[in-house]
Amino acid sequence: MRPGVLLAAVLLLLTSCQQAPGSRAPAAKAASPAEQLVSEGHSFMAKGDYANAIERYRQAADLEPAAIPPRFALGTAYSFHEKRAEAIVQFRWVLASADAASTEYQEAHRWLARVGALPAPAAVADEGRRNVAATPDPSSTGRLVGRTEWGELNPKNQLVTGNLSLIGDEPVTHDVKRTRAFRLGDGYEFKDVPAGRYRIVAVIDETTVWDEKVTVEAGKDTSFPLRQSTSPVPANRFAPAPATTNAAASPTR
Repeated sequence: MRPGVLLAAVLLLLTSCQQAPGSRAPAAKAASPAEQLVSEGHSFMAKGDYANAIERYRQAADLEPAAIPPRFALGTAYSFHEKRAEAIVQFRWVLASADAASTEYQEAHRWLARVGALPAPAAVADEGRRNVAATPDPSSTGRLVGRTEWGELNPKNQLVTGNLSLIGDEPVTHDVKRTRAFRLGDGYEFKDVPAGRYRIVAVIDETTVWDEKVTVEAGKDTSFPLRQSTSPVPANRFAPAPATTNAAASPTR
């Protein structure tokens, strides 16, 4: 099948997936903001502008986190944009959330089966957890690395410690929350992070020093430095300790 014909078929499927069964939708019903965004995404898909289609579908999913059509459309756009790992994340979410008889579920299942990315059956997964620790799927995880920067401060000239938390910030990462200790002016790392959007929150002595948003990409290292310039805390809050001198004053003669 030619790419143009395939894309037309996909757009027809995306549109049909949004329509509820029945005769006709009420003529007076206006499209919701999420539906408008999905429609705009379809228009970009038809033009082959997958990056803008992805952005519209993600915005729609943010407005209606439990809605199936935006997530199915987002996975489809990712698959056309050659972002296989991201498409896997979205289509697996569809399998976990949609009715098994729905078109979205069946098409997501078909695509995942074709690329060999179907999730393990629940019984098999439970047995695996009993026998061996679960191994993250490298095709859908990434690594987040960075450095906390606060002027000239570092652990050698002044030790300032706190807790750094990575918190899921969208439905597919909602269950992810990891916390680790960190030293101001030093590097940090989170391994095997499921692809998606997060908040990264740094707290020192009950003061929130950073609360930033970051997107972790699958199969990649995402670098995200935390700089003093982006913190709401004043720079002098953690100023390096003043240097001391051992020189003694000479006696006056």
